[in-house]
Amino acid sequence: AVMTLDNCVFTGCNVENACYTLGLCAERNAISKAVSEGYRSFKAIAVASDLCDQFISPCGGCRQFMREFGSNWDVYLSKPDGSYQKRTVDELLPLSFGPEDLSM
Repeated sequence: AVMTLDNCVFTGCNVENACYTLGLCAERNAISKAVSEGYRSFKAIAVASDLCDQFISPCGGCRQFMREFGSNWDVYLSKPDGSYQKRTVDELLPLSFGPEDLSM
């Protein structure tokens, strides 16, 4: 789930596809839902999974997708037991390339 600056929450889920490249990660799904409702600034995203041995972490594509909306917002990586780690987009994707790097 992603949270906007005014505390609206948008959820997403992982959508698998037989053609792996057409699958949609929950992070991108939630952010896209928020963007479709007019939001483009976020304060946090929480990533959840039923994996018990490790904290779930966004894939590289999702990290770049999150980066498009800023580098200094929180990412909560969780486990089913309720434990979590708090990171920022910048920590997950250091030395990143974002919209401000484009000469438009």
